[in-house]
Amino acid sequence: MYIQTRLAEYAEEVWDLLQYEKTHVYMCGLKGMESGMAEALSPIAKSKGFEWTELVKEWKKKDRWHVEVY
Repeated sequence: MYIQTRLAEYAEEVWDLLQYEKTHVYMCGLKGMESGMAEALSPIAKSKGFEWTELVKEWKKKDRWHVEVY
């Protein structure tokens, strides 16, 4: 199963968790995982008035978004 498949099932719940300042995302694996997360979560971000890429940049600056892909 791909990350975007599972994430799509729980996208609203994950989005809600991402709103907490103490929530961190740790992602390690194939590069496609990163685009899979964007594919699942960017529509929700957009519906809430946010731009996904800008949110990720902000979370990286706040040291909440941790990615190691290859």
